[in-house]
Amino acid sequence: MAIPNIRQKVINRWQKLQLNYRQKTAKVHPQPLLILGHQKSGTTVIAALLGKVAQQAVTIDPFHQIDLNAALRQKLYNHDIPFQKILKQHPYYFSTPIIKDPNFTFLYEPLKFSFPQSQYLLVMRDPRDTIRSILNRLQIPGNLPQLSPAYQNKLANMSARGWDLMLQGQLPQVSGETYIQRLAQRWLICAETYQNHQQGLQLIRYEDFNQNKVKTIQNLAQTLGLQATGDITQAVNQQYQPKGDRAVNWLEFFGRDNLAQIEDICGEKMLDFQYSRQEK
Repeated sequence: MAIPNIRQKVINRWQKLQLNYRQKTAKVHPQPLLILGHQKSGTTVIAALLGKVAQQAVTIDPFHQIDLNAALRQKLYNHDIPFQKILKQHPYYFSTPIIKDPNFTFLYEPLKFSFPQSQYLLVMRDPRDTIRSILNRLQIPGNLPQLSPAYQNKLANMSARGWDLMLQGQLPQVSGETYIQRLAQRWLICAETYQNHQQGLQLIRYEDFNQNKVKTIQNLAQTLGLQATGDITQAVNQQYQPKGDRAVNWLEFFGRDNLAQIEDICGEKMLDFQYSRQEK
């Protein structure tokens, strides 16, 4: 019984040595494809499928790997450190041809300065679905007027501190008296990021992707100058993130007051992206 344990320890040790070597020798990719979009908007699945169809390596959520307590992101958002310092300290996590991180959405200008030759893809999703999916992920109801102390403690005790700061309106700083208002304000920043930088951003709506996943990814790859040579027929049905509960409609999930808050904050921009106020 001891032999398999020893073998596994040797394998783990070897994998750790390999990772350490790659981290020490890695170089920042000069012009990766950078994928933006709000958390739970479909960025992971689209990034993963683009990597598969183009047969290129993908880095998913570098900040989750290097900044679990969100201290670096807070410094970046507050302009306390330059983005290039992050690249210098953590080149391994920015070394692949495709890199996806929702936090890039709120760092577009320093990102563009660091990668002026890169292509940028922004994934948009209806704010009501985005916010519902986030709260499903965190197992928090959408119809509360305020987060109770129990939910606040739950968020505060998570290892990934970004979720807690996000709902507090501190990652980055956004206005809002409730957790619903703050999440809506974050979505608004995503919409404005695209509208303010349309010439430098390729847009894909998550809803359009869902209509025909294979064709959408193949067409998107070609638009981005990637060689769509990989077969993703089976990969499109893989679950890349914990799935939200779409069986509950917006009104049932948020309640009338919270749904109205989202639509009041995001309504004008929603229409720009062809998201109507019509209830599901």
